[in-house]
Amino acid sequence: MGWRILQITKPCKLSVKNRQLVYESFEADAIKLPLEDVSVIILENKQVLLNNLLLSELAEYNIVLFSCDASHLPSGAFFPYHNHSRCAEMAWIQTECSEPLKKRLWQEIVKAKINNQAAVLEILNKEGSKKLFEIAKLVQSGDVKNSEAYAAGLYWKYLFGDFNRSDENHIINSALNYGYAIVRGAMARAVVGAGLLPCFGIHHANKLNQFNLVDDLMEPFRPFVDYKISLMDWDDVKELSPELKNKLVSVLTNNCLINNEEIGLLYSCEIEAASVAKCFRNKNVTELRIPILKKLPLFE
Repeated sequence: MGWRILQITKPCKLSVKNRQLVYESFEADAIKLPLEDVSVIILENKQVLLNNLLLSELAEYNIVLFSCDASHLPSGAFFPYHNHSRCAEMAWIQTECSEPLKKRLWQEIVKAKINNQAAVLEILNKEGSKKLFEIAKLVQSGDVKNSEAYAAGLYWKYLFGDFNRSDENHIINSALNYGYAIVRGAMARAVVGAGLLPCFGIHHANKLNQFNLVDDLMEPFRPFVDYKISLMDWDDVKELSPELKNKLVSVLTNNCLINNEEIGLLYSCEIEAASVAKCFRNKNVTELRIPILKKLPLFE
């Protein structure tokens, strides 16, 4: 499994030779990296040359490739599609999933998200953690009372004070959007790798969104990005610098807990996606595995 996350910020040519990624800048000697070591590539510079052979090799090695817009925010992603040997069988199982099972899965996902939000507040010694832990306990099947939205309203106030999540000009919102986009791409990679169809969600059901399931499964991961951002100094910051983006991207290398085992967040995407596939197959939620946010070594 790849572990390197590469940000391409300068004009260059990317190619592949002998199963190695070749980075050729116009200012220095070429750099070669084994494809098996790479998990994510982010193209921030518009002047990057690559070819279809490289894309084919990236898909073979399950590497996700991001392109960025003029604001240097991820705007598109290329990732392996249906590389799972039993994807046809999984598609039938997934589309025949019952509504009660979907509602139970969504209940567990929302509970995990709120618990992770509460953990952020608890680790930072902010008010509200006990309140959110209590809200998480009351989440019902399908989250019919919309506990997720209620908890979010409290959470943002406790975490950042006078802060509006819908303010597109706020630097923290820019950072959140960047971090979430990176996690979303990693989760899309994991979902497809598990043989799942990303367009068929558990809760999200927008017919124009090909990543409904991805958006479902990444919800408990959002607080990891929030926590990372809360540790950074945003005073007098007007835009995301390469250094700040590096810190945001590094959230995928941070640790979490699944079944009391400490693992990297990128790998936990794969574990969660695979566990959801098992839930679909076995028609229960007992196999579901979701990352838990704790203050762990290597996180900060």
